[in-house]
Amino acid sequence: MLSNIFAFFLKISPGLKRAVWKKLYQYLAKKYPTAEWTYMNYGYEPNDQVAPIPLKAEEERDRYMIQLYHHVATAVDLTDKVVVEVGSGRGGGSSYIKRYLNPKTMTGIDYALNAIAFSNKQHSVTGLTFIHGDAENLPLPNASVDAVVNIESSHCYGSMKKFVGQVHRVLRPGGYFLFADLRPSEAIDELDTTFRAAGFQVLKKELISKEVVNAMEAIHEYKVAFFQSRVKGWLKKPLNNFLGVKGSNIHKLLDNGEMVYYHYVLQK
Repeated sequence: MLSNIFAFFLKISPGLKRAVWKKLYQYLAKKYPTAEWTYMNYGYEPNDQVAPIPLKAEEERDRYMIQLYHHVATAVDLTDKVVVEVGSGRGGGSSYIKRYLNPKTMTGIDYALNAIAFSNKQHSVTGLTFIHGDAENLPLPNASVDAVVNIESSHCYGSMKKFVGQVHRVLRPGGYFLFADLRPSEAIDELDTTFRAAGFQVLKKELISKEVVNAMEAIHEYKVAFFQSRVKGWLKKPLNNFLGVKGSNIHKLLDNGEMVYYHYVLQK
């Protein structure tokens, strides 16, 4: 069942996994080209009361998803840096980083051509570009990037080892890899080994499952209302699971600890 989407995709062959995810993101970008949907992550809401990050009024609807980008991307100072997001999806995160965190340039890379076309159309920001590319064979020169951002995308890849090796290749010495994603709890040791084997130093490893679940629950009503009015027929239930609404399989697995969501700050 699609409600078990992550458990299923983690078990299938790398080539099939890449192909299925690509088809899904291609379909969503083409079928739902609405400008109001530019973020695809599950979000982040701190457990402790902190001052909310300032946003434009029209961005408040995306606050929880933006907060995940903000939490991950502000782990280091990106001012005047050459920054790349791998797995940029519908482009909202790359746009936020460029507009609010002031890198010199911001490039979003995604495997789905429809997502790249959507992003270039929706996000007209000086210094921001979106290009088609494969996470396991990045279309970038060696040692050409100061920071790579990768949020809630790597579970789609056929080979995590190849992807991490590519990130290490394109980063300049001392460059940063800002990573956040979910995994089965028993898979984290393997993830740590992959990072270290590629030559990365782990500066920070932070479990943020609770903060992600907080966001899922806080944005539940908005997501249901937004997508129920747009999605019809057979796709409605599986899309709810894909989006991580309250009560979905992913929400339950993160809440009970079978799946965990980690944020890493890594340095070459």
